[in-house]
Amino acid sequence: MEGFSVKVTPEFFLRLLELRDAYTRGHTERGVIYALEIGKALGLTEEELKLLEVGGYIHDIGKIAIPDVVLLKPSRLTKEEYEIMKLHVELGYEIIKDVGFPKESVEVLLYHQEKYNGTGYPFGKKGKEIPLLARIYKIADSFEAMTSRRVYKKAKKWEVALNELEELAGLDFDPDIVPYAVKALKELQGKIKPKLDLDSELEKIRWSFYFTDFTGAIKGDLFLSTLRAFIEKGDPFCLTLFDIENLFEINQERGWDKGNEVLQALVYAIKSQCCGTSDPKELVIKLMRADIYDISVPVIFRLGSDEFGVIAPYIPPPEKVENVAKFMKDLGVKIKYVQKRFPEDFQSVEDILHLLMKFQKRISFSQ
Repeated sequence: MEGFSVKVTPEFFLRLLELRDAYTRGHTERGVIYALEIGKALGLTEEELKLLEVGGYIHDIGKIAIPDVVLLKPSRLTKEEYEIMKLHVELGYEIIKDVGFPKESVEVLLYHQEKYNGTGYPFGKKGKEIPLLARIYKIADSFEAMTSRRVYKKAKKWEVALNELEELAGLDFDPDIVPYAVKALKELQGKIKPKLDLDSELEKIRWSFYFTDFTGAIKGDLFLSTLRAFIEKGDPFCLTLFDIENLFEINQERGWDKGNEVLQALVYAIKSQCCGTSDPKELVIKLMRADIYDISVPVIFRLGSDEFGVIAPYIPPPEKVENVAKFMKDLGVKIKYVQKRFPEDFQSVEDILHLLMKFQKRISFSQ
């Protein structure tokens, strides 16, 4: 249409990222702050700093084209998934190549995953073949990732991450830039508060889809981290394990749909007869952060095909656990259960792993 024009800014792409993945936006914003401070320490001009800033804002835009199952996966990527994630560089270029961003800023997008020794991607460039602004942003981007908490890893302490930059000088990072980066980042210590951006209702719903099982329980992915957090807190709590002993027979005789109903019935029985719980969306966010200090309700996990575990911040009366078995027996379902208390019956995650192994192998607990 004649006379019609649209202005596309780097901030526009940042908003797109925020809607797709709140973590990626926070990662980008912090990375840009770090990159600019490193650039200032190196004596970049105002124009060069602006080019670096724009490059930082658009460097991960290709992630909006990565499938949700990979981009939003709440645990470590497999080798195959990582290969898909690596495509975000080339996809990002395809998205912005005709927008008119400066060449130097586009180079930050194209080369921010290259390594100084040539083992990076997508082109395997090394040393000074990698443009200066991209070499700067590589350090800032990596440092931000090191010092930010993800679901599957803890944030590294600032000093540890700074030491890692020095250790990887000449390998991942330009050894001539690293000293300036370390000095600049030391001066930022305590001024930046990395956090996992999961505060919006949209993010709660999105993450709950990953972690909530169709039975109404929370998937076992979060069980061990939750268990560890409760143990580290040190207050008494209870772990109850439930197992459906005749699910295989129910599936064979009455069909898989009936088997699924039985699994859902067990979770319902645990909630109604033994341990009331709350909205899984709220629990998922707290468990992802290992934020168990204000959890006052039991958390139900699906640990296997027919095994469930309940972590309760109090000790449920034994008769309530028995009520679950009676409820299921009336439905023709045989339930086995065991209840253990911390710290009387176990003191470590390893103790529980051993218990689970026995439980899943149908080994008698008297052995």
